[in-house]
Amino acid sequence: MTSVLGSLGAEIEFSDNEVVVKTDGVGSVEPDPTRIGKFRGGFFVIGPLLARFGEAVVGLPGGCDIGARPVDIYVSGLRALGAVVEVRDNKVVAQTANGNTWLGALTKVSVQEPEIIDLARFLTKSGAHLEGVGTDKIVIYGKSRLLGAEYGIMPDRIETGSFMLAAAITRSCISLSPVFPGWLSSLIDKLVGAGCKITHKHDMLEVSAVPASSVEDLRGFDVRTLPYPGFPTDLQPQTMALLSTCNGLSIVDESVFENRMTHVEELQKLGAKIQVFGSTALIYGKEKGKGGMSIVLAGLAAEGVTEVNGVSHIDRGYENLENKLRLLGADVKRFEFSKSNLQQ
Repeated sequence: MTSVLGSLGAEIEFSDNEVVVKTDGVGSVEPDPTRIGKFRGGFFVIGPLLARFGEAVVGLPGGCDIGARPVDIYVSGLRALGAVVEVRDNKVVAQTANGNTWLGALTKVSVQEPEIIDLARFLTKSGAHLEGVGTDKIVIYGKSRLLGAEYGIMPDRIETGSFMLAAAITRSCISLSPVFPGWLSSLIDKLVGAGCKITHKHDMLEVSAVPASSVEDLRGFDVRTLPYPGFPTDLQPQTMALLSTCNGLSIVDESVFENRMTHVEELQKLGAKIQVFGSTALIYGKEKGKGGMSIVLAGLAAEGVTEVNGVSHIDRGYENLENKLRLLGADVKRFEFSKSNLQQ
């Protein structure tokens, strides 16, 4: 996203855990299409560009190959707000019909994930006027401009869930902070049902997955991914890795993306016994491997050394993952391979 904004003329500075974005120099209405093509979120600049300049030319987004992720909802939404939008040459070309005047209503019913509420709070701090945040209807009263603001973003609930699953798959304990358990209640319920002990106080969450004995090891469970507040699809691969080490038969039903079972083949390489039927997987538990994030978690529990290549998707979703795992006691190393080294 930094490179996308930079291609428009924004200046971005990093300092510790802070990012400063200066957009006074933004003059282009077309971000670098090669940057947009690398991940889904880059496409979101189309709205701000339209609001600021009255036009935008944004390439179609790329990202994970996990199923159909069209931009038709965005296109129809912009049209409902009065924009003229065309899709041509793998780009979305949009203009506001009446200068920068926006008026309309979006009727698409969608859930409000915590990240949407967090965005609304940031916009409010920047001077926006919104009502109905957290409900199924948001009313936005437009303003001619927004102001700069300082804001602390919410903790990443998918990263939080991944570390909870890391504790479970290694049968160990972990303390996480800051965490808001309500955001991950579907995962917490499953882990507690499997035999984990989970307690929380204020913004601290403690997960203990240490079994009393091999007989009383973690139990398998069934999962069906759903939009928030249901079980997150972004935690499905990691959960499947855990289930391959639990007692009994488990079923995972992927209902959000039709092509999110590609990690199964990699888990099978580590010894997992999994059968896939369309978007449903049967996991036969109690298999530790002999050798994306689900593979990293499986490698933590596997015997011997596990090598994971092509980690760009991991880096996109997790900050300094190997350092955090080392602080927890894992033996994890990152290697930069050249083509010659890889061939050797």
